[in-house]
Amino acid sequence: MNTREKIDYMIQCLQVAKAEYEYEAERYEHECAEDYEWLNKHHITNKALIRENLRNVARMGFQMANEVK
Repeated sequence: MNTREKIDYMIQCLQVAKAEYEYEAERYEHECAEDYEWLNKHHITNKALIRENLRNVARMGFQMANEVK
């Protein structure tokens, strides 16, 4: 993986974590709304997905920081 691919990977991980976090925040805002009733019943926020993507970014960032000359 070159530097550009590593940066792109970290960006994608952050986008996944952000999307999942935003879904959770939106879910709690609209908890009582009828439009979100189905979503609230059938989608559970995946906190492990958020956590693991943030860890992947941290690992990759640490590796890249060590590669800087």
